[in-house]
Amino acid sequence: MAFGAGGCGPNYLQGIAVVVVIVLLLIAMGIVF
Repeated sequence: MAFGAGGCGPNYLQGIAVVVVIVLLLIAMGIVF
């Protein structure tokens, strides 16, 4: 969430992308393990 704290624009979108990737990784790990 710290990535999107810079404000609006590309930084905000990058922050959302990072959060989505982390969530997908956690879901994948949950399925594998």
